[in-house]
Amino acid sequence: MNKTLFEYCKKHLRTVNQVQLKANASLKTLAEKYSIGFIDVHTNLFHFNARDKQHLIEVVAQELNGIRLSDPYPSKQSRTEVAQRQRNEKIGALKVSEDFVLLNSRQSLCLNNHITPNSPLTALGHFICATEIETIEHSYIVLVENLIVMANLSRLNIPEQLQDALWIYRGDAQPHKQTGTAYKLFRRFATTHKLVCFADLDPSGLQICLTSGARQWLSISNKSQIAMKLQGIENEWHKQGSARSFLNNFDQLPAYCKSLFAQMEETQTTLKQEHILQHDLKLELFPLI
Repeated sequence: MNKTLFEYCKKHLRTVNQVQLKANASLKTLAEKYSIGFIDVHTNLFHFNARDKQHLIEVVAQELNGIRLSDPYPSKQSRTEVAQRQRNEKIGALKVSEDFVLLNSRQSLCLNNHITPNSPLTALGHFICATEIETIEHSYIVLVENLIVMANLSRLNIPEQLQDALWIYRGDAQPHKQTGTAYKLFRRFATTHKLVCFADLDPSGLQICLTSGARQWLSISNKSQIAMKLQGIENEWHKQGSARSFLNNFDQLPAYCKSLFAQMEETQTTLKQEHILQHDLKLELFPLI
């Protein structure tokens, strides 16, 4: 996907789940080359829905090595690469933090055929240059929404398959914790590893799982626990209207995802990863396809 088409999709299609637009060259390319949306020949309108959006996300990630529509087009290089030819190493370069991802495991990191033992102290993990990672000797890779999980892997009540998994922190909106590099690394191993997403149990968390590129979802075994009695007022369900709209318009939600979303809607409650940790809730793997 070239930069022109990428930038058009980023501007006009990234934040919508359903839209009709007057057909132009970019939209014709989407429909004809990628089978994303369709053009009504009678009205010359391009029709785009939530299923098309999911397909667009997958195409962008596949063609641009894990890039998301919220990321910059992949044209920048690291500062050391720029320094090879420029006196000013910052010209057209990535920020230093954009090269790095936070990784952790319960036992030790197994990357590039090398074993790195974990610290005996409680730690968030290892901040590593993603472009230097060539191989991952962990069968499962788990993308994590919240930083608190990274320091508490030993407390998670997880299935046996994930005991030796590699955990990646997805990052957040802050510049020094941006998500792009984590997603790129995660999706780079889609054909060779088992990709899992672990997010909050709220509409935004479900949206993250469905658009992450993961094939499996780590979630609570007993969905009724989402309505556990806690002090205070539930705010997250009501604040996440955009994510609820995404899920309502998503074509063929995976069975457990659909069931859990219905439970949220019925009780208008959500559950954070901090609750899962503190209450030692049992977790299982569920398909996202």
